[in-house]
Amino acid sequence: MSNLKTLKPFVKGDPRINRTGLNAGHFSMTKAVKEFLLEKHKDGKTYGKKLSEAAVIRAIVKSDTLAKEIWDRTDGKIPQGVEMGGKDGAAIQFEEKISDDAAEKLGKKYEAELRKVISETKEKK
Repeated sequence: MSNLKTLKPFVKGDPRINRTGLNAGHFSMTKAVKEFLLEKHKDGKTYGKKLSEAAVIRAIVKSDTLAKEIWDRTDGKIPQGVEMGGKDGAAIQFEEKISDDAAEKLGKKYEAELRKVISETKEKK
């Protein structure tokens, strides 16, 4: 722990700033796999190319979800649209229940505002 006398604020380009938020020496499996997939095999093809060919062939022959899983992890999942609506696609209706006293106060407030708007409208004519 340091004390207030030894504290120094960060300045632009300060090497102490951790912009990634990761601990020093952090191992990323995703980064390691991506680096491996870019390496070339003896036949000149990258391991990524070989993997994609094998995955497509397996997906065709076995009809499994391997291809989907690989692409979801490398390119990211395809965004799914989300629709929210009420019955038959109508707008969702919200209802708030309030006490009789609160309803009466609101009624008086809006009645007063409505009368004000009506009187202003009449004055403009």
